[in-house]
Amino acid sequence: MFDIGFFELLVIMAIAVVVIGPQNLPKLAKAVGRGWGEFQQTFNSLKQDVLDETEGLKQNINIDALEQDVVKATKVDVDVNLDLSEKDFQIAGDLKKSQDKS
Repeated sequence: MFDIGFFELLVIMAIAVVVIGPQNLPKLAKAVGRGWGEFQQTFNSLKQDVLDETEGLKQNINIDALEQDVVKATKVDVDVNLDLSEKDFQIAGDLKKSQDKS
């Protein structure tokens, strides 16, 4: 995570022993460990609350029915009759000729 090697960890521990003192170092480590545990517990609780709330919203909105309504509303049903007779082609050709002359 922090990419700290063994040598760097030894240097940090040596500085901590000098600054804090060997008597208080275990107390500090215990306090830091408790604080980290409380942070993780609070974060996990908050995460679970958010997930529960989103699940409740999904059920209240009934997102599946809404999605089906959107699909139905956006579905284009085109019924094209492609059975063109010769008369239709002749009319189209006459229109094209009259447009070309203009």
